[in-house]
Amino acid sequence: MGKKCILAGLLLSFLSTTQADVVTSIRPLGFITAAITNGVTDVQILLPDGASPHDYALKPSDLEKIKTADLFILVGSNLETFLEKPLAQLPPEKRITLAEDPAVKALLLKSSEDSTAVNNKNSHGHHHDHDEHHSHDEYNMHIWLSPDIARIAANIIYHRLVALYPKYKKQLDVNLRKFDEKLTQTDQNIAKMLQSVGDKRYFFFHDAYGYFEKRYHLASLGYFTINPIIQPGAQRLYQIRTMLAQKKAVCVFAEPQFRPAVIKAVIKDIDVYMGTLDPLGSGIGLSKDSYVEFLTALSNQFKSCLDEN
Repeated sequence: MGKKCILAGLLLSFLSTTQADVVTSIRPLGFITAAITNGVTDVQILLPDGASPHDYALKPSDLEKIKTADLFILVGSNLETFLEKPLAQLPPEKRITLAEDPAVKALLLKSSEDSTAVNNKNSHGHHHDHDEHHSHDEYNMHIWLSPDIARIAANIIYHRLVALYPKYKKQLDVNLRKFDEKLTQTDQNIAKMLQSVGDKRYFFFHDAYGYFEKRYHLASLGYFTINPIIQPGAQRLYQIRTMLAQKKAVCVFAEPQFRPAVIKAVIKDIDVYMGTLDPLGSGIGLSKDSYVEFLTALSNQFKSCLDEN
């Protein structure tokens, strides 16, 4: 009896350690992945809510999660710079770097073309800005904000999971089809919903939303900073304040990951609304519908602030 119990216990602990599932670097990739893994395996997210991929520090438990995952999914080491070393030790079949896939690469926006930085309109101090940000990537890595790229990502993840869990192919097929259908419907709803605010102008806290703007025909006047861990310079803040005072924008968007007192200071005594955009979907639970919930929530955050005027 005793021996059987010990064996059963060993077997259970062996199963639980080998069942390391699928891990994604950030929450929005978890949303896309959860739709495809639904009923097949679990998804875990490396970054806790409130953390930023721009400056995260890995804990020993994170390293363990990466090492034991059946599959690890990230955007690309230009976004999640903290993953460069641990991923070097993972065999290629155990990881997906979405930004390196040819189909995703073809849709990447250059950082400069996805939003008109305030400084582009003003050559003074322009080069300082570039020196300050040269380490930031030339491409906009916030690819989960593009419904088109999300669809490609779902396909990439699907194919990899079919290879990993062949006996679940039927379920994975159904999951991918449902994700596609829901995404198509949600995308159309959002396009309709945001039509009415397409002519409103606004500022962002950080340069992340180019894919979303391009898809839904929105246009910002610029952003406070290209990389949220770098404080915007005095000159940039002065320019933004001047444009706000000239009534050029109806809304300034902050982000929950960065509670920038700097935005409050810039809009002080100016008649402009402050909204919050959450590009990481904090607080949205993992389910087969979480990606479309995330897109819808973001659209509502845009619309509610732009509608104020």
